[in-house]
Amino acid sequence: MKLIKPLCLSMGMTLTLLAAPTLHAKTFKWSSASDIPTLDIHSQNNALGNGVHAAIYDSLVYYNSTTFKPEPQLAISWKNVSPTQVRFQLRPGVKFSDGTPLTADDVVFSIARAMAKTSNYAVYAEGIDKAVKVDANTVDILLKAPTPTLINQLTELRIMSKAWAEKNNSTSPKDIKTQEETFAHRNAMGTGPYVVKEWQPDQRLVLAPNPNYWGKNPTNVTEIVYTPIKSQATRLAALLSGETDFVLDPSPQDLPRLRGNADLKVIDGVENRTIFLGMDQHRDELPGS
Repeated sequence: MKLIKPLCLSMGMTLTLLAAPTLHAKTFKWSSASDIPTLDIHSQNNALGNGVHAAIYDSLVYYNSTTFKPEPQLAISWKNVSPTQVRFQLRPGVKFSDGTPLTADDVVFSIARAMAKTSNYAVYAEGIDKAVKVDANTVDILLKAPTPTLINQLTELRIMSKAWAEKNNSTSPKDIKTQEETFAHRNAMGTGPYVVKEWQPDQRLVLAPNPNYWGKNPTNVTEIVYTPIKSQATRLAALLSGETDFVLDPSPQDLPRLRGNADLKVIDGVENRTIFLGMDQHRDELPGS
């Protein structure tokens, strides 16, 4: 169980169900009710998609789900040059999965891309005026005003290769308001521990290890297979039969029974989420009142 738990945590999962694995198993099969909406990391801000993206792409900093603190990822250090200027030193020797090096140009490009009109990730660039290249391994983020939450925001703002995006006409994020097809919507190339081997929307997604990954994969998983299964009963049946190892969203009413199954393990975790009801403040009278 310990061999695959770090992977689950990196995907931000909060209530999960695992079948007891064997130590020699290297293919990790999991399921949820829906598919990811896109592989474009700056297109649609979706929790499931963000979790999958985190296995393929890296951020300047990442959120450690054990310590609950941001820690270095593509940036090894950062400091405030002024209240509105933060300098990031990039990790040396990092390569994208095609073998090309990560540079400050990629970081500057990715931050600007996340701020584009077609991006759904502007919330993670809140307060940013622009990013500026200092040298090949140093980037300054200039702020509109002091932004205490900047480092936390950057944990969800992932870095894309500028050259790859330009080569494949994907310099702008896929617009979720239209049905446009872009290369970055169905393809990916990051610096994370895994690469996309296959994606058939609404059928299955297969990830394989990144041969150029700069870090050490904390698991024994050499292949990840995600299968969206809409029916709760079918998802649970797939888990019980061994067809899948992991279900992200078990039915709450099934949990007491599942906790009593020695072959299964329910993992509960904390989640940082704000949910609210928004009032209509723009009309003098509510429709139908």
